[in-house]
Amino acid sequence: MRRLRDLKVIEETQKNIRRRWKFIEGKERLFVYAGLGLAFVMSMVLIFIIYNGMIERYQLQMKFDSEKSFNSVYLALTDSPNKARTAMADEGVSGIGIYSTSGQSYQVLGDAPMTLPISRLVRSRQRGEDSTLGVYVMDSDSRMVEYFRLSRLNVVLDTGMLFSNLTNPVSVSDFPEIIYIKFDGSQYFANVFKARVIALLSIALVLSLLLMIISIYNNNRKYRVQLQKNEGLAKIGSAARTLTHEIKNPLSAMTIQSALLKKLLPKEFHADMEVMDQEIARLTSLTNRVSEFLKNPTGTPEDIELVGFITNISKLFAYPVAVSHENLSEVHVRFDADRARSVFENLMKNAIESCQDRDPQVSVEIKASRHKTVTIKVMDRGDGLPRQARDKLFDPFYTTKIHGSGIGLAISKQFVEAQGGSLKLSDRDGGGTVAEVVLPCKG
Repeated sequence: MRRLRDLKVIEETQKNIRRRWKFIEGKERLFVYAGLGLAFVMSMVLIFIIYNGMIERYQLQMKFDSEKSFNSVYLALTDSPNKARTAMADEGVSGIGIYSTSGQSYQVLGDAPMTLPISRLVRSRQRGEDSTLGVYVMDSDSRMVEYFRLSRLNVVLDTGMLFSNLTNPVSVSDFPEIIYIKFDGSQYFANVFKARVIALLSIALVLSLLLMIISIYNNNRKYRVQLQKNEGLAKIGSAARTLTHEIKNPLSAMTIQSALLKKLLPKEFHADMEVMDQEIARLTSLTNRVSEFLKNPTGTPEDIELVGFITNISKLFAYPVAVSHENLSEVHVRFDADRARSVFENLMKNAIESCQDRDPQVSVEIKASRHKTVTIKVMDRGDGLPRQARDKLFDPFYTTKIHGSGIGLAISKQFVEAQGGSLKLSDRDGGGTVAEVVLPCKG
């Protein structure tokens, strides 16, 4: 009893594991996209932090250079104005000035303003900037930078030299409180531009990596689905080979026996024999089609004039099939004739059988493109594609018809793809279905 309980526990555990694994597989794409999205957001945040750090570093470097330039020019100014102008040229400074808190100048040199616009300091404080640490006004057109800040140091100056250019002497209470310097900011603007380029390239690189990973994941997912289909086809093929071989022998014997019975039995029994012959013929046709599906789908390609070929096939059906080719006199493709006939006969037959209670209005449209391809559309106004089984329409032995075998579309798709073409089904505007075959054409 204990062993039975243990086995039941193990079975339940395995079932739970399988159930959880199926849940994970079903949510795999969601998890992958969510993880990639999170990685992208984190990468953008990191790039933003690095970019802001670079800009802050360049601003600190510019602030250091402006303070250094001001000190160099000021020290030279204590000797003579000429030395100050030489120092300004060496430091890339175009103007320097010392101002009172009211904006009145004590000493200006170069193109520094005579009256400092105090409103700039007011606006900077309103924006939350600390004017004691320096305020920058940048002109991206001229690449010039104006820097001024409140002085927090007691500066001892030679009043005779400083006040020599003033018409109204100032009181000691208006002692210099604001320093101003205007200099060439080309290096700063170049550094900012470089930081922006690096940030944009980083964003582009992250986006490219994200798209590449998504593409690789989607391709890998397609390959896995295709691999599962191929494995299923391989299993079906192995079973089908055995079944077709085993079925063909009894069918041959039944055909011979049916012919003998027709000779021996009176004519009134021949009608019953016809039913048996029809079923034998149907099974023989099915086994032949399965054999075609398993054999080499390429066959023996030859030159086929498609317009006349499809027009001739359309005349084989009791229902009218309209063929239009937009003044296209002829178009040639490479295709095995028997396999091409099988493809288009099957598509037209499916279109004719697309509804039971009305005229399906089947038509075929042939168009040649400039890309050396020809498109054949077999269209109808039938019941349309079943929404619950769209992914299974090309699966072997899957059918929605009562008397269908489910092998026709699978064979047709295999034959078309073997010639480098494609076959797809889609809904038709206004109702119905469109079967579209695209083939490479000659000339």
